[in-house]
Amino acid sequence: MTSTLARASAAAPPPGRDAFDAFVRWTIVDELPAAERILPAEECASFRRYYGALPAPADTARIAAYVRGFWRSEAGWVCRWILDRRARGVATRVMDAGSGFGTYAMLYAVCGAEVIGADLRPDRLDAAERRLAYYRERTGHVLPIRYEQSNLTREWAHDVDLTWVYNALSHIDPLEEFLEQTRRHLRPGGVLVVGDINGAHPAHHARLAQLRTEVHQEYVAPDGSRHAYAVEREFPPAELRALLKKAGYRVVHHELYWGGLSALPGPVYEGLLRPLQRSWRLGQRIARRQLMVAAPARA
Repeated sequence: MTSTLARASAAAPPPGRDAFDAFVRWTIVDELPAAERILPAEECASFRRYYGALPAPADTARIAAYVRGFWRSEAGWVCRWILDRRARGVATRVMDAGSGFGTYAMLYAVCGAEVIGADLRPDRLDAAERRLAYYRERTGHVLPIRYEQSNLTREWAHDVDLTWVYNALSHIDPLEEFLEQTRRHLRPGGVLVVGDINGAHPAHHARLAQLRTEVHQEYVAPDGSRHAYAVEREFPPAELRALLKKAGYRVVHHELYWGGLSALPGPVYEGLLRPLQRSWRLGQRIARRQLMVAAPARA
């Protein structure tokens, strides 16, 4: 399930904050109401469950808050990183590890990156391809994305500038092999960016304890291939830092998300919440999510 790597359309809007906002709004206002037309029934049902918390397409106030919070989130950090490199004339290739329905792959391509989306599940890759085609149909913009069915604990075919892992680190098994492949295939100046729950939060721990009894399991793909698969491993902030250090990385940025990303006015957010987010030790028991950016220790 591999698409031809598309070339960016000359008609596409220039990457930047406006393009970020426009894409996020498009996924809610245009794409979401058309999901039944874009996706087969089973994929559509999964897609709607996964994105069930999105604002209603007509709720402009909630959409505005959602877009503001998204820009302040883990994904916003990556977009700013890509945009900064672009402003300096530096191209960026992103590996979206565990790309799922492809939202982040599309977002990072809109911001100016070339993106490889990798996932084990062919149904997710099919949905991502269909969404990409719908975006091209509706906007006329061709995004530079290639989707691949791939087990990233095994040898990679690509070198990249940034590996993005969102809510997927807890599923990759063996994780050490993935971290080794990422470290080997990051170009100079490249980073691994992890967005995940804060595994030290008591509510997360209690919820996951009810969801599964065995962490290490197996995924059997439709073609019969077998892959080790973890079910919601938990990574408290200090443990995640130690894990990456052991794997040959150094942490260059780490922050916890305390809530209020979308609600707080800009000056209050920048002056009050952002400093708290960066003081990751203060929030190990109460923060809901975490962003960690790491680079190979040798770099």
